[in-house]
Amino acid sequence: MSNTIPGISRFPCGVLLAQHRIETVLLEEISKHPNVTIQRRVEPIDIEIDNSQIERSQSHPVTVKLKQTARDVADLVVNGADEGPARKQKCSDGRFDRSRITPDSILEAAQRIIRPYKLEYKHRDCWTVYQIGQRVGNHFSAEERIFLAGDAIHTHSPKAGQGMNVSMQDTYNLGWKLAMVVKGIAKPSILKTYETERRAVAEELIAFDQEYSRLWSSRPKKDAEDANGLCMAAFERAFIQQQLFASGFGVHYHPNPLIAYDSSGTNGIINHLDAVKGVSLSEDDYTSSHQHLASKTILGQRFPSFKVINHSDARCWHLANWLKSDGHFHILLFAGDVSQCRQMDRVRKFAREMTKRSNTIPLQRRRFAQRHSNSRSNQSTQGRGGVARLLTIHAAPRQRVEMHDFPSLLLPYDEELGYDYDRVFVDGESYYEGHGRAYEGYGIDPSTGCVMVLRPDQHVAWIGEVEDVAGLEGYFARILVGGGP
Repeated sequence: MSNTIPGISRFPCGVLLAQHRIETVLLEEISKHPNVTIQRRVEPIDIEIDNSQIERSQSHPVTVKLKQTARDVADLVVNGADEGPARKQKCSDGRFDRSRITPDSILEAAQRIIRPYKLEYKHRDCWTVYQIGQRVGNHFSAEERIFLAGDAIHTHSPKAGQGMNVSMQDTYNLGWKLAMVVKGIAKPSILKTYETERRAVAEELIAFDQEYSRLWSSRPKKDAEDANGLCMAAFERAFIQQQLFASGFGVHYHPNPLIAYDSSGTNGIINHLDAVKGVSLSEDDYTSSHQHLASKTILGQRFPSFKVINHSDARCWHLANWLKSDGHFHILLFAGDVSQCRQMDRVRKFAREMTKRSNTIPLQRRRFAQRHSNSRSNQSTQGRGGVARLLTIHAAPRQRVEMHDFPSLLLPYDEELGYDYDRVFVDGESYYEGHGRAYEGYGIDPSTGCVMVLRPDQHVAWIGEVEDVAGLEGYFARILVGGGP
């Protein structure tokens, strides 16, 4: 039975896991990488930045002095910061003495709250003291060389269960950007978008958290005529919002160098420029886009998933299965009804223009891992990467279009592995799982189609006409090293 909001995920059921269990999973995965170590109980006691070295991409302008400590590492991250939540310890010391809080005093308080019912326990896994503080720091980074994330930069109440979810989304947002910059693929300027994007999320979360805390503190309605009581419909709306925050589908990044703006003005560029805090950007930093071509797939939001079928073998897949989270962009060619000659001609023109721009829009050519896990095959295709992976989703009847009618760019060939048949999909009726109606779900007209860019974190970044390869090139030019201004 589904227990999630319809449409926010291809997975019908959500599972609530304690933080320590999720941390165990992450630690087990990290242990597979011998070059990665986690140092616990280490406190930064001094940080220096050599401003003369900041603009040099290969320099190391940050010097950090560390010391061993008996305190927990989570407190070190919070209290070692210079902004916002860093003052948490000082504020809480002024309000109450934490040393007076014990497991017994916590139990006694809980027992008083639930009287006349009784509460006892025989075993305690852990306990802690947490003071609610709804704050956002002044700066998310220092010179794009030191970054704050999670509780180090924003704090809120534990009621909404958002602490770990939003913190991991902070670092997920930052991680792929850092990786591309460190590898020399993307311009360092994209790191500025970490603050513009995640600050807005933190402020929205705190506003929601304040409302959520108010709901929990309010008295429910006694009956329909009780004007002062809380209506349960308000709780229902809050729970839906909570799920959207936790899943990431409630996040909407506004126009920035990594999110194009709608040229029709529905997510207007001028208004947004006035709203950005603490970051200097101009209209030249942005790329225009065409939201109307995919009216239900909103620029800046997470890309939703619908079922499609593989053109070669008719197997049904959720499209998100093929959007690997491995640091690549995805270019989705919604080719439309390619059984019509005019539409297929547009697709062939797209392929020709993309081939001419192989240096400015480098595509990843190796095969996907889902069906090709053989180690020799994987090793043989390493090093053939690009910044983007191209997938095609057409809307023609599958039996009326031959696989090799598509240009070779859309159907890559490898001398060892042969054709990559997992690059072309159909929005059509499957034999066993019905019709996914992807074009309808994305708001795309099958008679025209469109091209869409997804960032490595699967947020919709750009939407354009099938022939608008120049616009696609312009988007990447603002991001990639050597791509222009």
